[in-house]
Amino acid sequence: MRSLGFTFVLALLAFVMCGLAAWTLTRGNLDALLGSPPAPVGAPLYPDFKAEEVDQIRISDGKVNATFIRSENGWQVTAPWQDRMDPRALVAILKFTQGLSVQDRAPADETDPAQTGLGVDAIDIRMETREGENLASYRLGARTPWLTEIPDTEDPVPTVFIQPYDPGRGSHVYTCAGDILALFNNGLRFLRDHHPLIPQPLEKIRIRGNEGELTLGRESPESAWRIIKPGDLPTDPVAMKRLIDGLVNLKAVEVTDRTDGTLPPAAPEQARQIAVVPFGGETETILEISAPATPDGRTAQATVSDRPGTVFELPLKPEPDLVSLADLPLSVNDLRDPTLTNLNIPAISSIAIRPSTGPEILISRSPPQPWMAASGGVTGPANEQRLFNLFKAVTEGRALRFETDAASDLSPWGLDRPFLRLLFLSIDHQTIELAFGMDSSGAIFVNRTGTPTVMRIDRLLLDQITSRPHEWRHARLWSLNRVYLLGIKRTVPGESPVTLAYRFIDERWTGLQDGKDVTANLDPARANFLLDSLEAPDVSRWLDRDDAAAATALETPSLVLEVVVETVDDTGEKSGISDRRLELAPAPEHRGAYYGRLSGEPHPFLIDGPTYAKFATDPLE
Repeated sequence: MRSLGFTFVLALLAFVMCGLAAWTLTRGNLDALLGSPPAPVGAPLYPDFKAEEVDQIRISDGKVNATFIRSENGWQVTAPWQDRMDPRALVAILKFTQGLSVQDRAPADETDPAQTGLGVDAIDIRMETREGENLASYRLGARTPWLTEIPDTEDPVPTVFIQPYDPGRGSHVYTCAGDILALFNNGLRFLRDHHPLIPQPLEKIRIRGNEGELTLGRESPESAWRIIKPGDLPTDPVAMKRLIDGLVNLKAVEVTDRTDGTLPPAAPEQARQIAVVPFGGETETILEISAPATPDGRTAQATVSDRPGTVFELPLKPEPDLVSLADLPLSVNDLRDPTLTNLNIPAISSIAIRPSTGPEILISRSPPQPWMAASGGVTGPANEQRLFNLFKAVTEGRALRFETDAASDLSPWGLDRPFLRLLFLSIDHQTIELAFGMDSSGAIFVNRTGTPTVMRIDRLLLDQITSRPHEWRHARLWSLNRVYLLGIKRTVPGESPVTLAYRFIDERWTGLQDGKDVTANLDPARANFLLDSLEAPDVSRWLDRDDAAAATALETPSLVLEVVVETVDDTGEKSGISDRRLELAPAPEHRGAYYGRLSGEPHPFLIDGPTYAKFATDPLE
């Protein structure tokens, strides 16, 4: 018969075993009772850490104790300040903890706290659930002398000393990859959000300044921004990106608590205000910026409505690695679309170019036919490059500045008597007319007829708009059909002319120079290359028939090509022989281009250097 004491011992042992089993099932292990085993080299220090479970973080640098709590309005600092935690710092701390990878370890009693930085000046970090359950607790020491390599990272990364508070692990000091020590400088102040505005998709932006008030809005996060007030205007996408990025990255050089008398008194007209409304929000978050304390002040104090107890020292002027208030486009003219028009190019059916000192040019098309240019009773295919330049100028060219939006008298800008008008007619009979004027100092201005807006433009933009009829001619110099080619005569100063005879039926070349047969010295590949270049060449630009520089240069041409072809009538029968002479000479005024003149053609022209090089091919070896 067993004794009662022995039975009691067995029962107690069974109870303990069941309790341990239950603990294991709920906790996953017995680490809380027995202590966590030391983490092995190469393993995560906290393999089960989940950032989303963290509701409270306590950080101390030995002098300042800070507490951060997750709330409905994001992470907040509850001590020693009442403010918002910097979300960027929060992410850095959580990722650092989650990514702690053990590179080495040593017993704590074998390390020197003065060398590891794990003495009284170490950073204590404790992460807990809302109920106070520990998720990760450790001391962050100094940076080690060693770098390490981790997967998916090109360059070696620094390592730091870590000593966990977890039972069983505090007896070891670990070397772990990563370094966030800079976050905890300056008495943990960098953990307090120095950015007055939160990154979020915005629906509306209101800006008030010395020039008045303007409001920007959009219908959805994918929609384009528009100026709603003081008028309905399209915005400049480049400027809007600068504004949005600038507001998100605007950062104070210093953040302090607001007390009585912190902000200098300022008249309302001296203060600037930027108010934002996110999608789904109903109230504005207002950034109120005071005037600088002195005219040459480096910073300006500001407050934001959702953090009334905080004062921001915002940089006024551009500084390295900081977005300043001067970097933000905040006026109507900074933010409005500076392009001359927003033409729907595919819908344009005709363009009238009306210079004050020349004939009108009409550019039109009847799809699928190409664009045609008509002037002075002469109609022909339009120059595609000139058309491209015109559309580019009026849809992408940017005004230097907006002179006024309330012009009642256009004479100060020479727009009462414009020197050029452009009229665009769309397929639905809508019209847009641009008038170009010049003031007494030679500055160029443009006004969309029917509006009071005057814009100043660069003369280089005006140079892209061709208003002379001969420049609208198609770029094709000629079309040479090799089937009817009889020969090419090539003359270069200082050399005897070479005459090449060509027979299409067998693609055979023969050559004469100084009355002698030089066919043996003729390279057929070079001759064919020359012919290829002459079949359908394009000019870079047609010039005025009285162009003095071209006339002077072509008095001594550097290359002359005479092309002889058979002519055919409308029935395809041979009707005679035609000889066309092409003269070319350098055009130093046009950056490596060459002047050209074709017999029977009143207008000289320009060709580029590569085209000239092809024409200048020497067919003789």
